Amino acid sequence: MFNDKACDQVVELSDRALERRIKQGIEIDFHDLSVCEEYISVLKQYNLSIRNTSRWLNAVSVKINSIEVLDYISNLSFVKDIYPVRKMVKQTEINLYKEHNPDYYNTRLSSSLLYGSSYNQIEMLGGIDLHNEGFLGNDIIIAVFDAGFIDVESLPIFENLWTNNQILDSYDFVDKDNNVFKGSSHGTMVLSTIGGYMPDSLIGTAPQAQYMLFRTEDSDSETLVEEDNWAAAAEFADSAGVDIINSSLGYTILYDDLDNSHSYNDMDGNSTIITNAADLAASRGILVVNSAGNSGSGDWYYIGAPADGDSVLAVGAVNNNGQIASFSSRGPSYDGRIKPNVCAQGVLSVVADLDSTIRLANGTSFSSPIVAGLAACLWESQKIINNDVSNMDIIEMIQMSAHLFQNPNDSLGYGIPDFYQAYQNAILFDNDLSLFDIKLYPNPFKDQFSIQNANSVEFTFDIFNIFGILVYSQTTNETYVTIHSLSNHSPGMYFLKIRETSDIHPILKIK
Repeated sequence: MFNDKACDQVVELSDRALERRIKQGIEIDFHDLSVCEEYISVLKQYNLSIRNTSRWLNAVSVKINSIEVLDYISNLSFVKDIYPVRKMVKQTEINLYKEHNPDYYNTRLSSSLLYGSSYNQIEMLGGIDLHNEGFLGNDIIIAVFDAGFIDVESLPIFENLWTNNQILDSYDFVDKDNNVFKGSSHGTMVLSTIGGYMPDSLIGTAPQAQYMLFRTEDSDSETLVEEDNWAAAAEFADSAGVDIINSSLGYTILYDDLDNSHSYNDMDGNSTIITNAADLAASRGILVVNSAGNSGSGDWYYIGAPADGDSVLAVGAVNNNGQIASFSSRGPSYDGRIKPNVCAQGVLSVVADLDSTIRLANGTSFSSPIVAGLAACLWESQKIINNDVSNMDIIEMIQMSAHLFQNPNDSLGYGIPDFYQAYQNAILFDNDLSLFDIKLYPNPFKDQFSIQNANSVEFTFDIFNIFGILVYSQTTNETYVTIHSLSNHSPGMYFLKIRETSDIHPILKIK
């Protein structure tokens, strides 16, 4: 990690990345400045090799051949801190594969897609109805971070992605090359639940989205370098204009090296490199979706990093009936926040097999991409209603649609979301306000917001918090009303009920 110093630095963001920032009102800041090239040039004079650079962390990770090198570089004026690359236990995938049983699932067909055995894992989340509205992830870019994508270039289930040029880019941050079709088939299975297309067998949750495939995980190692790889991939995804990151990866503890290991105390949203990188990605406008982990029935028990991030949508696993999976990692975060955020099917999930068929697999590694794909479809739908919708707006919509939103717990979080209901809510609020010619702005707001009523009729508006408690009420026939008295309330979602001849229920957000 480097000290701040005047230095020649540049901002390298694609047009799409800049467009994402502009739409969400995110300004360019010092995190967008490249690492000082002068520093890197000096480091290269020593007996070391540079693995990754991070503009977000203002740091580099290096491989040294002798411990003496550390003494030299620690005395350099621009070096602030040096941290060892620690060994780590990766979140392991529980792979309980079974022979495919076509009678196990409800295989009803939608009006347009033949879901086959994948029907339940999409229908559970309201995804079939959302697809039937025509939202399949079009114009949304999803980056998939994983341990490898063996045979993605050749399996029939991904033929549509290649034929339609939906795989935009790929990079191996482990081996520093462009070949990600190695290492592991884990990413292959993950990608199939989002982008796969095999009628009558498996349809992904976002079959029309575009994809970038990044290998950040080395299946043969257990070091903190993989967190550095993740951070480097996230920065690249940001600069390339990615909208959503799905990461079915997580890091916890190494029991024989407790001095240099993550602990549950570190799951506070601020302590690990990977979690800081995930939250920084979210601050750039990217929706970060991460598996909660598979430690619920083990000694660790809790979520791993970066699922603990306060801006990360952590996804736990349930079975096909919506019951929590025993292996699904539990919350809360160490600082007491609700985790996981939501849950989806991660027991007997339908995924691609390497023999060109499908198979069943267990793990939050699969519930996470199922949610990420439907988040892409929801975001696509919102561009019609509000082109300025943000990644955090999408998270709020997903959580509010979940069945335990009013009473979350440490196993299911806010529960199982209903993406079609989230879409319908947005349409309802937009249409109802239009019918009454009522405008609300700004939304979200911080200190005050205004209501403009072009009809000049008397109406009453009541404001409720998420627990249904009335926090403000006013009756007026004025055409323009500004509310100043909510600034002392906690940030979060509030409901505005407007009453004249009918009721309207928009959602307000306090920043």
